[in-house]
Formats: sequence, structure tokens, C-alpha cells
Amino acid sequence: MDILYIHPAKQEVEAEYGKYRASPFYPIIPVGVIGMANLLRSQGWSLQGLNLPLERMLDAGFRLERWLQEVEPPSLVMIDLHWYEHCFGAVDVARHVRRLLPDAKIVAGGLTATYFAEEILATHPEFDFIIRGDAEVPLATLVDQICGDAAWDPAGVPNLTWREGGRVRNSTEFYTADAPMLDSLDFVGIDWLAHNASYGALQYTGGGRIDAHRTERKGHWLTIGRGCAFNCIYCGGSKEAHTELAARSGYVMRDPVNVVDDVERLAASGYKQVSLSLDPATFPARWWRTFFGELQTRGIRIGIYNEFFQLPSQEFIRLLGETADLEHTEVAISPLSGNEEVRNLNGKHYSNERFLRMLGNLEQYQIPIFVYFSLNLPGETVLTFRETIRLARAVGKAYPARLLRMLNPCHTIDPMSPMSRLPGNFKIHVEYNSFKDYYEYCRTTGWEPRKVVRGERRGFSMDGRPAETVEQMARIWDGFAQTQRFQCFPVARVW
Repeated sequence: MDILYIHPAKQEVEAEYGKYRASPFYPIIPVGVIGMANLLRSQGWSLQGLNLPLERMLDAGFRLERWLQEVEPPSLVMIDLHWYEHCFGAVDVARHVRRLLPDAKIVAGGLTATYFAEEILATHPEFDFIIRGDAEVPLATLVDQICGDAAWDPAGVPNLTWREGGRVRNSTEFYTADAPMLDSLDFVGIDWLAHNASYGALQYTGGGRIDAHRTERKGHWLTIGRGCAFNCIYCGGSKEAHTELAARSGYVMRDPVNVVDDVERLAASGYKQVSLSLDPATFPARWWRTFFGELQTRGIRIGIYNEFFQLPSQEFIRLLGETADLEHTEVAISPLSGNEEVRNLNGKHYSNERFLRMLGNLEQYQIPIFVYFSLNLPGETVLTFRETIRLARAVGKAYPARLLRMLNPCHTIDPMSPMSRLPGNFKIHVEYNSFKDYYEYCRTTGWEPRKVVRGERRGFSMDGRPAETVEQMARIWDGFAQTQRFQCFPVARVW
């Protein structure tokens, strides 16, 4: 083959998942990878994909080293490094590839790789290249030079960071994906990925346990656009981050008719659910009216998983309830805190009254919901947490238990988030600033230790709120969760 793509786990390559209690291993592939893989295949390149955590879920005896020794050696290996939780796992995959496939070039990309591109290449010789920001045209250009007959000219590859003469260099050519480019890509086909049916099962979101073996119930994360219109303080994929890392301001939206074409393909292939990569409720109304209208006109009934960035309109809820297959539908809502000032500080701009009223609109259509709070974000204290418990209890009383799930995790600070960039504005101290910091965080939090103080090792601390206070709040939540009729999860003891 020409190209091998590997999605890493959070943990090391030879992780003993059956021996120790692991933190999540994050098996969901960044949605943009699918479009890039299919773009390369459309240009005639042969490509295979391997989701390492999925393989280990299906077969605890799977070993990447043995698999690499048996596979046809590729010319280029792609490893995604989009989310910081993969910093250690991605490097460990690259180490194995470098040792077992010494002639292959190794490239990484994604928001985290973009932000730390120069540090990664300066400190990790396993990688040959980083593609910063959007990668469709840069990757195709790089492949032409590595796998094809194009002359070697790294400076001519947009967004590329590479080594030359012992120095790390950045191309001055720049590329940002626009709407026509996104609409030209195939974000559906994953026949190039090993165990792709099991990956579909893994992507299904609902009230049951995630089970990669239940391939009759498949879901698919679908790109509907790129970027963001908000600056939630905890998010490294915010509007400002996209502006700096990818020269994009706000959303780039795909044509809703083209998105429906993709949904139709998924439904025809037996998929029960489509998960939308952005929140269409925050798009212009003409976009989602066209989207739902096309689904209705074509008679496409499929479950929809959607994460509301803010509160949706009553009309959006009505169209969702009338259009989606509700048996396979769920929406996620993140009030974050029961205290309205804390919620507003963290980027969610609505009152408790509006939130509860919106839940009434969802209940009218019997739409399943997943409510997310966040235990340790800036501003949340023991006093404000009492309001969080009150709001959580009110939600539990107001919404049908069979349609409700609830979670209250701790956040780790995102690189490039407003929290990370402007800690003084939020009365916090930032502890993770470099790729090395995130690499060590991932390396040392891949497994649950015997004693967990929830709130520790999150990359930041808040003035006047030590980790022990967060642990106290976590225990209060755990007690609340145990007494609820709906599915309410305790605060995780892993990272």
C-alpha cells in the first residue's frame, strides 16, 4: 500500500487493558480524517486504516507490532494528534512504526499537533512532518512528493512543518478549507478501515453500553462544517483557536442538501444514527430548515445525535422531533453549572428558567437527552455547587427518567483554550503549557491509581479551591447520583 493511517489510544501501544483499570482510550477518529483518506483514494493512492483502541477492544491479544510486521510496508504513515489526550499514545505509535517500518515517512496532524508542531519535531525524531491546520491540499501535495513522481519540495507543501539541516522549518504556503472543498469530500465511506462495521457500532450513542460487537446498531460521526462561532473558555477548538491555528473565523458550513445526501447513504447502508460534528441549531435558520425539509421530502428516517452549544429554538426542536427516528436519537445539553454566573463565565449564555422551559419543549416530542455539568470549571465552588445539585434535581423531577442521562465530569485544561491563554481572567493558574506537559499528563493518567483525588492533575488550579475541595464536591455528586431514578453517572475516577 501507499499510505497507512493509524488512530492511537491514550495509552501505550502494548497496553494491558485486561490487567489494569484504564482511563478512557478514546477510540473515535477525528471526523476530518475520513474525508482526507477518501480524497487520497480518489486520486489513485492505496490506503489502509487501523483504529488501534478498537482492535484492542475486539481482541485483547491484538499486537500492533505483529500486525506491522505482516502488513505490506507503506511509503507514508499518518497518525492523528487532534485531541491532547492522544499525545503520549500518538508518540508511542510513531516509535513502533519507526522501528518496524524504518523506510516509511511519518506525518501527524490535528489541532494539538498544529499548536505544538515545532516542539514535537524538535523533541520527537519519530515524526518526520506535521501538517498544521487544515490538511486536505497539504496532505495530497505531500503524498505526491513521497509516493509519486513529484519533485521533493517541502517548502511548496502548504501548512507543512519539517526538519532540514537539523532545524525545524515551517512552509510559508498556507491553505484553509472552504465550503466547496468540504462539499467535494466523501465523509461517509470507511471501507478502508479495518473492522469498519464494528467502528460503526462503537459510534452509536444511546442509553446502553457501548458495544463494538453490536454491528446491527451502527452510528456515524458526520462532518457538517468546520470551525466554531463561540469562545467557551474551556475549549481548545473555540473560534479564537481556529482563527490562530487555521486562519478561520466562525463556521465554514457544508451545503445542507449535500449533508442530506450523506445521511441518505448512511441510512441506505443500515446505519441507525448520524452524529453531527457541529450544532446546526447555531447555524442560520435557513440551513437547518433546508436540512430537515430535505430529510422529510426524501422520507429519510434516521436517529440524530446532536450536541447543543447553546439553547435551540422551539422551531428547531419541533423539526427534530418530527423528522428524526427518536428510538435512535439523543441530544446533549451542557448547562455546566446550576449557578448562572458560573455558566455565563464558561460560555453558556442562558438562565435556569430558559433551560428548564426548553426541556419542556424536548419532552413534548419525547426526545432523549444527556445533560452535562462540569465539576471543576472556573467559578464553581462548594457554594455554587449547591445550585448545581438543585438544578440537577429539578431536571430529574421534570424529565422522564427513561429519556434522561446525566454526567458531571472534571475538565482537563485544553491547549489554546481561553483558560490556557488568559488564566488571569478566570482566577486560575495554568500548569500545562508545553507538549511535554501534555505528553507526561497522558503517560501518567492512562491508568486509574489506587487513590484518586478528583480534581488533581487537570493542568490548572483555581484560587481558593484546592483539589481536595473538588473531591468533596465529587463525593456529594456521587451520593446524589446513587439516589436517582434516571441514569446518573458518578464522577469518574479516571482521566
